[in-house]
Amino acid sequence: MGDTAVPDGQGAQPGTGDLPQLRAFLLAPELAELPDFELASTPKLVARARRHDQFAWLHVTDPDEETVRAARKILGIHPIAAADVASGRQQPKVQKFDEHLFVMLWSILESDDGEGLVLGQTFLYIGEGWLLIVQRAEGGKLTDLRAPLEEAPPELRNGTMPAAYTIMADVVDGYAKAAADVETELEKLEEQVFSDTTDEDHREIYRVRKDIGRVDRAVSSIAAALRESTSHLESLTVGKEHIVPYLHDLLDDAAGTAALINNQSKALDAVLSSHENNVAARQNKDMRTISAVAAMLAPPTLIAGLYGMNFKNIPLVQWEYGWVAIGIAIVAIDVVIYVMFKRRRWL
Repeated sequence: MGDTAVPDGQGAQPGTGDLPQLRAFLLAPELAELPDFELASTPKLVARARRHDQFAWLHVTDPDEETVRAARKILGIHPIAAADVASGRQQPKVQKFDEHLFVMLWSILESDDGEGLVLGQTFLYIGEGWLLIVQRAEGGKLTDLRAPLEEAPPELRNGTMPAAYTIMADVVDGYAKAAADVETELEKLEEQVFSDTTDEDHREIYRVRKDIGRVDRAVSSIAAALRESTSHLESLTVGKEHIVPYLHDLLDDAAGTAALINNQSKALDAVLSSHENNVAARQNKDMRTISAVAAMLAPPTLIAGLYGMNFKNIPLVQWEYGWVAIGIAIVAIDVVIYVMFKRRRWL
């Protein structure tokens, strides 16, 4: 398995957009992508990086099991950490192994159909002189992680832990952006629900609830994992102590976003409750209108039924203008009923 070659530019998997399955970079601090890289060349790449005080970054998207096994053997990844990539959705976690640190995050992605948010997975393996990042789309559109590293200041590209922080910060920023988008949608829903002239769309309410739930699960889980594993993260900052304040800021950002999304969830509960009250009020109004119309139709129906029985002794039957009098009586009765219901706001 160690000789498995995965060429750069191999067809992207569903949900990955235009990202190739395997990319390799050298950093410290400048970022240089290596074209036509094969996974089997990783040991030489890592050795080269160490000689020049650099580090190697491997970026894999939606790998198959063969690629995962090959990467595990070549980089010495712990079997437990490697199994998480292939075993479906995992809880966010931070684990310290002898040869590397393992961080698993949920990433917020736009769904392939553009109808909301989905949870992707980002796995970080942080070793001496190398950084392996694996992304799984899970039905979403993956973002290119090269951009945040290129835009990061030099002190956040000069080592595996600073670079890993940059990627984790980008994922957490994704939570904050998703929460900001949810906030905008929530404000629109509040305007609709509390407006007297607009009928809110219940489908939009439940879509926002779904998005809030996904962001909440992602940010709450990683906030707890990072908080419990601060010592593991700081253990890799020896010689890179400048990264420690950034890690603490990352924890604060995750906690802040978790608090925001929790408040949004409560606000949406109020919106949903108001929506249900609005629906009940509209149904009640409709029932009153139907009842009022039925009451207006009852007298004409009753009178027409009686006179349609052809009894000889019914009043006004023999009179030439009897039908006019009956018609006026029906109209008068309905006018009285209409005014009565109108005053009670049933019509």
